[in-house]
Amino acid sequence: MKIPYSIPNIGKEDIDLVKEVLDSGWFTMGKKVELFEEKMATYLGRKYAIAVNNGTSALEVAYRTLGIGRGDQIVVPACSYISTATTVNLVGATPVFVDVDPFMTLDPKCLSNAITENTKAVVVMDSTGNPCDYDSLINICREKKIHLILDGAQSLGSTYNAKSCLSFGIISTTSFHAAKILTTVEGGMIFTDDKHIAEKARCIRNQGESTQKYVHEYLGGNYRMTDVCAAFGIRQLERFDKTLSKRLQKVSYYKDLLSGRIEFLPTRDKGASCHSIFPVLVEDRSGVTKHLHECGIATRHLYPSIIPRQPLYKLDGEFPVSEMFCRRCFSLPLYADLSTEQIEYVCEKIKEVL
Repeated sequence: MKIPYSIPNIGKEDIDLVKEVLDSGWFTMGKKVELFEEKMATYLGRKYAIAVNNGTSALEVAYRTLGIGRGDQIVVPACSYISTATTVNLVGATPVFVDVDPFMTLDPKCLSNAITENTKAVVVMDSTGNPCDYDSLINICREKKIHLILDGAQSLGSTYNAKSCLSFGIISTTSFHAAKILTTVEGGMIFTDDKHIAEKARCIRNQGESTQKYVHEYLGGNYRMTDVCAAFGIRQLERFDKTLSKRLQKVSYYKDLLSGRIEFLPTRDKGASCHSIFPVLVEDRSGVTKHLHECGIATRHLYPSIIPRQPLYKLDGEFPVSEMFCRRCFSLPLYADLSTEQIEYVCEKIKEVL
């Protein structure tokens, strides 16, 4: 592709710290992981951060930490990345799907009717970095006495009421996949303000092992982050605000060039999106993206299908807003080193096909 969809934001300072880890001879979960956890917790204003090997593991460990399992139900958005739902199945619980709102986030108006006596939590997602309606969600969860959990795989850098979106929920998680704004190549993290939850999560991510070696208190697994991955994260966090600012400038330029020609995803008045992904909406998505690919421009459909319609689930139910997004929405190339000329080329080809 002339213009790839994403390029990992890895610089020389990242590689230098990774080399320092390799030279030390300690590669597994050690001092660099601890330092990365401390820095992330401080940056987000949360008391505890627990590093794991990827964002999917972060969600699974979160559910296990809260004791969610067989017979329990968790409400999830119908339009999201697949792991928002499949991690519910992995712990033996059942996902209950509800529609999203025009901001592509779980619709609070649909939430109350989906809650039953077996509902233990609702898992929300700041899709593409677009903040959820946290005021409404928190009120409903408090009234119904269920947990609010954030699948924050796309949330780092987004805010709601001037607070990090990852500061919401009894537990929030994030992903450091290679396509994210901050990447450890692969990795994830769990955040909470509850000491007991944090201690239990640390055990579960490490084979359920307690503070004593080879003494296992919980059913856990190997969800550990390596010091090599943490080294990438430490350096990237130091320049995260600068990286985020550069990306937002590119989004602004996209919008300037495409204003009036294409539909953008709206953002809440109380929220600010990090634009982990930059989505646009068109009627003929396949035709537009086919033309862009022929011009050497990589894109991603968000998503080819809503989760309940995936072959894994094959569920009935009406999710009109989610279906609309999965029919019309796709994302454009966005990364720190995307040039002005490349953005202009992408916009030129979009206008051409429209």
